Amino acid sequence: MELFPQIDKQATIDKVRHFFWDDDRFEGICLRAGNYGLRSPTIDITGVKGSSAFNSTDDRLADIADCLHAICAVHEAIQSCRHSSKVILKERFLPGFRDRMYVKELAPKLERYSDDGYKALEERACLDFADIIEPKCAIYRVDRQLIPDFHVYFKSGINRGPHGDHTGIK
Repeated sequence: MELFPQIDKQATIDKVRHFFWDDDRFEGICLRAGNYGLRSPTIDITGVKGSSAFNSTDDRLADIADCLHAICAVHEAIQSCRHSSKVILKERFLPGFRDRMYVKELAPKLERYSDDGYKALEERACLDFADIIEPKCAIYRVDRQLIPDFHVYFKSGINRGPHGDHTGIK
């Protein structure tokens, strides 16, 4: 039995790429953090709500705060990466930073001129980010629905019974 579960590196890399490049994920978090759309509270002395459209200012402020915490965690995680990973994550993955710039423009900054060399660095950047974002999310108390665990683990070859005992090999 292994002390640490084995990580499916390719699936983890794909999950990080999906987080940054799917507009409903990180870019959506950024948009929600800047979309204030707040209204003044409506005060009704009767205490009866006249319609289903209620004042959700508190909910919106909480959502904005959650998104800002997630953004801070992502930026701190990127800053904590090794140089090549930081460059790739900032300039290829983050919205607003030369959005998805081409490899040929980015490779000279990394002193890697071949596509294979760059690909290995990009994959390492994704794995670095997956490792580093975990403690940053804990520090900022980020809702795991906003930023999930990016690690994908291989399934263990051993089944556990209801009492934690080994029941055999899958």
